[in-house]
Amino acid sequence: MIPDHRKKSLNKLAVYLAENYSERNKTLLEQLAASESVYCYYDHYEDSFDGMLVFDDTDFHIHINIDRGNAITAKRGRFTLAHELAHYFIDEHRVGLQSGTLQPHGSVHDVDHKDLIEQEADYFASCLLMPDSLFRKFLADRKFSERKGFSLDSILKLSDQFQASVLSTALKFTEIGTHEVCIVVSENNIVKWSARSNDFPKWTSRFKKGEQLPPKTVAGEFFTKPDRKYTSVEDLDPNDWFFANWDADRTMHEQCYYSASYGYVISVIWFD
Repeated sequence: MIPDHRKKSLNKLAVYLAENYSERNKTLLEQLAASESVYCYYDHYEDSFDGMLVFDDTDFHIHINIDRGNAITAKRGRFTLAHELAHYFIDEHRVGLQSGTLQPHGSVHDVDHKDLIEQEADYFASCLLMPDSLFRKFLADRKFSERKGFSLDSILKLSDQFQASVLSTALKFTEIGTHEVCIVVSENNIVKWSARSNDFPKWTSRFKKGEQLPPKTVAGEFFTKPDRKYTSVEDLDPNDWFFANWDADRTMHEQCYYSASYGYVISVIWFD
């Protein structure tokens, strides 16, 4: 887990870079790399890694694996490049590679990185792709704010606007979004991680990281029952997910995003 003070410093640097290398809502990653003379290569590396930052005693090089879906224009490819740029711009990572105290390693997309260095790079990448100021500005835009209600579609629209992965966009929304929300990411019916916005009820969860999903949830039924892949907004009893103090005037909703390529499910949980 990245400490809050560390997140603050990583976010500050990423936002500074993004605000100086952006066009509308899109961070210009290739231009940012070129400004530091970091050379980028998109090539075939089979299934070995998504991206890798290498120092050759003189220059830094980023290798991006297109065999794993990391095309230069794809959201996945942009996140991979942003992740590798994080290893370059985070002083401890860059200096470690230069000095040899850190060995070059292939980064692989994972919904639950255990390694702190990879967690930091993921967080930096998210901040670089979706800087706070631009993210908040888009949320405040009248055309976006007047859309009919909140749903998974809100997350998908933000993902498209910033050309960032749905997973990183959902997490960003829990941090600085405009609607109370809880995100639960699962794989093979096991909870990988979760995050809540500060204004989401502080109820105790019926789920724990590394354990099975509650069976009556939309995601839980997807993994355990045939033909239960619901993509629409579903109404739930809050006690299906939480030990909740039920408020009869509010309805809890769950809507799921299913990653066809990588098998994880994002449950977006919110209230009217």
